[in-house]
Amino acid sequence: MRKVIIISLVLFVTGCWEYKNTPSNHQIIRICNHSDMDIYFSQGNCEGGIFDNYDISATPQMFKIYAYECKNEYSPSFEIDMEYWCKELKISYVFYDAKILETIPFDTVFKYNMMLGSKIFTKEQLDSLDWTITYP
Repeated sequence: MRKVIIISLVLFVTGCWEYKNTPSNHQIIRICNHSDMDIYFSQGNCEGGIFDNYDISATPQMFKIYAYECKNEYSPSFEIDMEYWCKELKISYVFYDAKILETIPFDTVFKYNMMLGSKIFTKEQLDSLDWTITYP
């Protein structure tokens, strides 16, 4: 019986865990689409280009933002992401036109760098923006 109670308690505590931002560990970036078209976003490389050729249109529930809407992206720690991928503490996001991404194979989009644009941010810039990125 004691084991059942302990296991239940552990499952309850871990099941109630949620993402949050603290001054030293940001787990949420809010991305807002202020345009009149649907877009997709992905984390870019350190120079603001397309990082890899994973077809993000295959999972629109994660990467698609409808016109005039916002979406949260989650990570265990964006600071760790920034340190891992780039020499300097910065992170980039790439934006795509949803109509293009949903009609052209992603390997072609990747090969020809067919993106709407990208934005590169330092940790200080993200702090000043309250960890909210806007397109355009």
